[in-house]
Amino acid sequence: MATGEPRVVVPLGRLQEKRGAERFEMELPLMLAQGQGGVTRDMSVSGLSFTSRQPHAAGDRIELTVEYLLDGHNYPLRCEVVVVRCEPCPGGFTTGVRLATAFVEEGPDGPTGAGA
Repeated sequence: MATGEPRVVVPLGRLQEKRGAERFEMELPLMLAQGQGGVTRDMSVSGLSFTSRQPHAAGDRIELTVEYLLDGHNYPLRCEVVVVRCEPCPGGFTTGVRLATAFVEEGPDGPTGAGA
């Protein structure tokens, strides 16, 4: 799992991809509802993948919060996802998920944005 500053790079190539949306490589910390942590690998408008120490079963619905830091401010983006795949990787597991709800920004007065 990666640590340190968040990193965002150019879009990943769409070589023989079955995904409907373009993925962007991103390393951002995330927290699962069960208190488990992880790091995103890539994200799109319809899903993301992340690494964590815990495995997840395909079909599981889980809540997660991506910690997005912009201009020194933390914007926790909360959503519900459905696990599509989970594979072992060095140091844990890589889990691919499909968004079941849109990201919702947590403001000082509670959730804002789509699905709030």
